[in-house]
Amino acid sequence: MKILVTGGSGFIGSHVVDKLAEAGFEPRIYDLRPSLHHEPGSVDTVVGDLLDADTLRSAIEDCEAVVHLAAYADVGVVAEQPVSAEECNSRGTLAVLEAARATGTRVIYGSTIWVYGASGDGVIDEESPIGLPDHLYTASKLAGEMYCTSYAELYDVPCTILRFGIPYGPRARPSAVIPIFVSKAVKGQPLTIAGDGQQTRRFVYVEDLADGVVAALERGAEGRIYNLAGDETVTIRELAEVVSDLVGDTEIVHTPGRSGDFGGAVVSNQRAAEELGWRASTPLREGVRRYLAWLEPEPEPAPEPVPVAEPVGEPGWPSAWIVATACAAGTLIPWMLAFRSDDFGTGQAGYVAITCLIAILAGLSLLPLGPGGRRPAGGAVLASWLLVAYLLLETVPWTRHFFNLGVPHKGTVALVAMGLEIALVVATAAIRWRGDEQAATDTVT
Repeated sequence: MKILVTGGSGFIGSHVVDKLAEAGFEPRIYDLRPSLHHEPGSVDTVVGDLLDADTLRSAIEDCEAVVHLAAYADVGVVAEQPVSAEECNSRGTLAVLEAARATGTRVIYGSTIWVYGASGDGVIDEESPIGLPDHLYTASKLAGEMYCTSYAELYDVPCTILRFGIPYGPRARPSAVIPIFVSKAVKGQPLTIAGDGQQTRRFVYVEDLADGVVAALERGAEGRIYNLAGDETVTIRELAEVVSDLVGDTEIVHTPGRSGDFGGAVVSNQRAAEELGWRASTPLREGVRRYLAWLEPEPEPAPEPVPVAEPVGEPGWPSAWIVATACAAGTLIPWMLAFRSDDFGTGQAGYVAITCLIAILAGLSLLPLGPGGRRPAGGAVLASWLLVAYLLLETVPWTRHFFNLGVPHKGTVALVAMGLEIALVVATAAIRWRGDEQAATDTVT
C-alpha cells in the first residue's frame, strides 16, 4: 500500500517514512527538497510545493492515504512570517484535501495539542472545548482541522486528525526547545527560560510519535481525533534541569515571558491507547539521552597503516645494510682467494675485488630483490653506467695503471661469478629474515 507523506523530508516526516517502511507500507515523500535522512533513491520522492495542484494530485493519485505533515512548525518563524505560514499551514492543508477529494484518498492530518490552549481545567481529552487561539501557529493548525471536518462533511473525504505533543529526538530542528537547551549546555552557556518556567509540556519522543501515526493509519477511525502526546507532564524548568544533569552542571536563568506562549495542560492519551493500542514508551530523560547520543560525531576511521620508508633512496632497493652486507661478502671472499692464489699476479687481487663490486651492484640493480619483490627504480640505468665505468677502467691507460688492472682470464671470471652468487644468496637470506622478523613483531603487537 502506497502512502504519501507530505513533509516527509522533515523532522517528524522522515521518522514516519521509516516507520511506514518497517510496517510494510510503501512510503512516498512529497516535499520541497529530497530527504537528507535517507540514501538517494531509497525512498520514492516527489519534489513539489503544496500549492502546485497538478504535481500534488499526480503524487497522491495512486496512494491509499496521505499523511499530511508539511507545515511551518517553528512558532518563532510563524510569528515573523505570518503570510507565508498561513499559506503553507492553512491553504496547504486545503490543497491536500482538494487533491484527496479528486482522487478518493484518505487523509491523516498532523495537528497539535497546542489547539487546547490554556482554557481547560484538569485533564483535557479530544472532546474538550477549544477556545480562540492566541498564536498564529495554533490558528493555522486549527484551521487545518476545520478544513478536514468540512471536507469530510461536504465531500465525504475520510479524515483522521492527530494532535501531536511536543516532538523531540534525532533530526530535530535546532530551533526547538530541547535542541536549544542541549546546544547551550554543551557550549557551557546558561539555559534561558521564559517566565517562571512552570509552563507545562507533554513532550513526545519522535519515534514513539511516528509509531502513533502508523497506528492511526492502520486502526484509526474516520472522523476521529487522537491525542499523541507523552505521558509525562514536564515543566520547562524541569526540562532544563534534566538537560543540565545529563550534559553537566549548567546555569539556568529566567527571562520575561512571551506573548501567546502555551501554558500547557494535562492532555489525555486514553483514546489512542484504547482505539489505536498506542502509548508513548520513552521517558523524557531517556529520550534526551538518545538525542545527545545522536548528536555525537561518528568516530573517525582508523588511519591506513603507512609503510615504513626504505633507508635507501630509490623505491624498490633493499635496505642499505642488506646492500652493504651483500657487497662485503661477495667482494671480500673472492679477494681473499685471489690474494692467496698463485694464478694472479701482484695486485691482481684488487682487480678481482673491483670487478666483483661492480658486478654485484649491477646484479642488485637488475634483480627484483626490493620490498614487495620490486626491481629498483632506475636499476637498468645504474647497471648501464656501471658497465660504462668498468669499460673505462679497463681501457684508459692511467686507470689501468693506477688500479693495477689486467686482462680478465678464466680465473677472474670464476671468482667474479662466485662473488656475485655469494652476494645474491646473502641479500636473499637477509630480506627473508627481515620479513619473518617483521611478521613475528606484528603478531605480538
